[in-house]
Amino acid sequence: MTLLELEEKYCRTLKKQYSQLMKLYSNAIEGCSFSLQKKDVTEAIILRMKTYYETHEDIMKFLNKRNVAPGADFFVETVAFYLKLFLEKRKKNIEVHSERKVKPEMGAMKPDISIWKGDELIAIIECKTNLGWNRENWERDFNKRKSRLKKIHPKADAFLLVLTSINWLGFDDSDKRVGKHFFCLSCEGMRRIKKKPIKSIIENPIEKLFSQIIKCSR
Repeated sequence: MTLLELEEKYCRTLKKQYSQLMKLYSNAIEGCSFSLQKKDVTEAIILRMKTYYETHEDIMKFLNKRNVAPGADFFVETVAFYLKLFLEKRKKNIEVHSERKVKPEMGAMKPDISIWKGDELIAIIECKTNLGWNRENWERDFNKRKSRLKKIHPKADAFLLVLTSINWLGFDDSDKRVGKHFFCLSCEGMRRIKKKPIKSIIENPIEKLFSQIIKCSR
């Protein structure tokens, strides 16, 4: 077998990722129930991100890399996937987009995730794997972004979703925006979870964020 044949075989496994994702989506639509009172979606997202980081940690070690491949884009894709699934299960006539401009012009804001009803922007979600890199200025930056949003879409709401509180202090529990506009899924880093029960490391379930999106769509 030639090197190219071996590579083609490996590439076929990469292509299966999309078909498996679509299979998961259709099976979940047909056979799963979603409750805002449970944490199934939160656990599923953490499990997927945990698997991502564990896989890339193995690759990092094999190739003597210094750092694991960034998971920010994968996190956005994962959240968008489950939000789209959730809204379709609820039979909401709402579209989920990633990096869609809030206004069709050069330099317009492109949120990580935006939720639309036709041409009406309902809400945006900014997704971060952690806030360690911006631990001093994240709130100022979020408020600035929200202010820009309100000037264009006054009725749209803005949310901040963080994967883990590792590497920064986390949200202040006394802040009333936590669990309403600010959400942090895990109190543990994805590469540290190992065999810990995922239920034990959940901070702010994403179901509460989805509940807020439903309110925005009314």
